[in-house]
Amino acid sequence: MTSLIERIDAANQEAFSRLVAAKPVWVDVRPALEVLPGMTRQTILHAGPPIAWQDMCGPQKMGVVQAALHEGLAATEAEAEELIMAGKILVAPCHEHGAVGGMAGITSASSPMAVVYDSVHERYGYSQLFQGPAAGLLNRDDYNREARKRWTWLETVLGPVLGKAIRSTSGIPVKPMIARALEMGDECHNRNSAGSTVILNALILPLYETCTDPALLQEVLDYLKVNEQFSLCLSMAAGKAMADATKGIPYSTMVSAMCRNGVNFGIKVSGLGEHWFTAPANRIEGLFFSSEWSDADAVPDIGDSSIMETIGLGGHVQAAAPALQQFVNGSFARATSVVESMQLITLGQVAEFKIPNMNFIGAPTGIDIRKVVQTSITPVIDTAIAHKKGGVIGAGQTRAPFDCFAQALRAFGAQYKPATA
Repeated sequence: MTSLIERIDAANQEAFSRLVAAKPVWVDVRPALEVLPGMTRQTILHAGPPIAWQDMCGPQKMGVVQAALHEGLAATEAEAEELIMAGKILVAPCHEHGAVGGMAGITSASSPMAVVYDSVHERYGYSQLFQGPAAGLLNRDDYNREARKRWTWLETVLGPVLGKAIRSTSGIPVKPMIARALEMGDECHNRNSAGSTVILNALILPLYETCTDPALLQEVLDYLKVNEQFSLCLSMAAGKAMADATKGIPYSTMVSAMCRNGVNFGIKVSGLGEHWFTAPANRIEGLFFSSEWSDADAVPDIGDSSIMETIGLGGHVQAAAPALQQFVNGSFARATSVVESMQLITLGQVAEFKIPNMNFIGAPTGIDIRKVVQTSITPVIDTAIAHKKGGVIGAGQTRAPFDCFAQALRAFGAQYKPATA
């Protein structure tokens, strides 16, 4: 009879192989209502694992309310909150609708989504388009007014123009873009300057061929020129498609999702289906963009962008982007030690994602809950820092909380131990 260890090893090899074999391609930009499974006009999505409305952090609560006003679901903030509490506006995680969202992750029916498709496993991944660089933290009313104005522009200008351009091509493969960005100094989570340049180069000709309005074209190019984080939304959508291909493999102890909502950090495990294992999100060690901000102004770790670490990027390949060490008062030696520690909790390396300044080793990928518990080493997450009142105020790194993995391993033992009898 096959032993439990042999079954786990075989299942993990299958999960890891699926991740490596995936070929996600950017194929479209469409409104969330048109593409997200189960999306309705009354649904508003957020980053991270499920959380009750009353327990949400400030930025997510504010974002959900503003999305309700933007979509015309309510006329006032008070009415929006009443409808949410009554269940007439549905609030749910992005992950449960096939999507991922950066920071608060607020995604509503009209939000333009980057659509990525992996033909190998017939999996889609979706991510909202980013609003673009913030011009500093405004007062609450100005911030919300500016955010909703930006949402309208994304829906009426950027989304349609990009969608038309992408549909005129055979699609833009995302993994080669990520590989190229790593060679150019990105780690594809906090630093995306190179990836965004690669994407802009791929978009220029399709944009000129499909956008006949010079003013609209200029607006889109101006956005792409200054938004150095743009490629992250494509990488995240690709990461979602890749990670989802590893879900639901009996006996696999590989992590298939990691995300956070500013209150809790959550993971899913391939062999444990759709169950979330959560623990309080950690604070972020980092650099604030202004001396007026401090840790007292920040929420704990937030966003679905840890899908990048789930597939072996971001904190797992920190040495590829030494410039990020300035956020944590670190060094290249610190960055390489992080990569080496991630090798201790993962199943293998993705040769396609090379770290040039570590002799071109592959990205350590496939987090194994057994190895995390055995070593007490948790995944390192590169991330931005959100203000309690909204807006990005810094960047740095943190770690996933250990208890998520301990819970998952206990659940794994309870589920699979009887099968060995």
